Amino acid sequence: MVRWKKRKAELPRRRQLSDERIAEETRQSAAGRALFKRNRTLTGSLSSSVSSATELSGDLRSPRAHVHHLVAHRRRLGSIFTMTLLAIIFLTWLLYEFTAGIQVTPVDSSVVLQQDRYKKALDDYFSIHPIERLRPLLNESQLNEYVGKVAPEVASLHAAGAAGFATSQFDINLRKPVAGWLIGATQYYVDDKGIAFQLNYFDQPAVKISDQSGVPQTVGTAVASSRFLGFVGRAVVIAHDYSMTVEQAVIPAGTTRQVELKIAGHSYPAKLSLDRPVGEQIEDMQRAIAYLDSKKVSPRYIDVRVSGKAYYQ
Repeated sequence: MVRWKKRKAELPRRRQLSDERIAEETRQSAAGRALFKRNRTLTGSLSSSVSSATELSGDLRSPRAHVHHLVAHRRRLGSIFTMTLLAIIFLTWLLYEFTAGIQVTPVDSSVVLQQDRYKKALDDYFSIHPIERLRPLLNESQLNEYVGKVAPEVASLHAAGAAGFATSQFDINLRKPVAGWLIGATQYYVDDKGIAFQLNYFDQPAVKISDQSGVPQTVGTAVASSRFLGFVGRAVVIAHDYSMTVEQAVIPAGTTRQVELKIAGHSYPAKLSLDRPVGEQIEDMQRAIAYLDSKKVSPRYIDVRVSGKAYYQ
C-alpha cells in the first residue's frame, strides 16, 4: 500500500489529470447508461446544435435546454410567490375593512353617550345587512334611516373609518331640542327640523308646550302626535329667523288643530292652524306684529290662520 501511494505520488501531473478525467467520464457513462433501460424511450438531445421536438421536456437536455428549464421554473416560482403575496394583502385588507367591533363617538365632545344603545342599534342593522360590515359597501343613507327609527334623537350618523383592527368608528350627531312637552309621565322634545324624540343630551329647552285643550294626553292622539310636535318645532325655528323669540306654545281649550304662540316682548298671543303651512303663518304673524307695533296697538290676540289675512281683537 505504501509502495502504491508512493508510486502514485511519483506519477507526472499530466498522468494524474488523465486518470481523474477517465474516472469522471466513467461516472458520467454510468449515469448515462441508467437512462438506457429496457422498454424506455429516450427523447431530447444533448447537443446544443441539434434541436428536438421534445427538447425542453425530454430526458436528454442540452445546456441551452437546461437553462430554459431553469428560467421557466424560476418564473413559475415567481408567479406562485406573487399570487400568494397578493392573496395575503387582499385578506389583510378585508380584515382591516371589516366591521367586527364598533366604536361610537359624539360630534359634540361634551356629550356623554349611552354607548350600548347605539352599538346595539348598529349591530342589529349589520345583522340584517351583513354584507355592509365591509366599510366600502356600507349604505350610510339606509343606515341613518334605520338608526333614526330606533333612536330618534340621532340626527345623523357617519362612518369615520377604522378605529383599530376590524373595528369601525361612527360619529353621531344628536338632535338639540327647541321645545319640550310632558305627556303623562313621558317628556317629549322636538328639534329645529320638527322631529320628536324622548332622549335629550342637552339643556332643557326654553319653550314649553302648555296643553289647555282638555283632551287626555296619550301618545298617538291628535294632540300628542309627531305632526303637532313637528309643527311647534318648525314654528319656533322660523320665528327665530324673523327675529322673534317664542316663549311658550299653548293648545287652547276646545280644539286640537291650532296653537297659540307667545312672542317675547308682546303680551298677546298669535293663533296658528296646523292645517296651513307654518312658514306662511309665521311670515303673516311677523307682518301683523310689525304693523301693530307701528300703530302702538296691543290687542288681545292676532289670528293668522287664514291665508293672506291677519285678524286681531
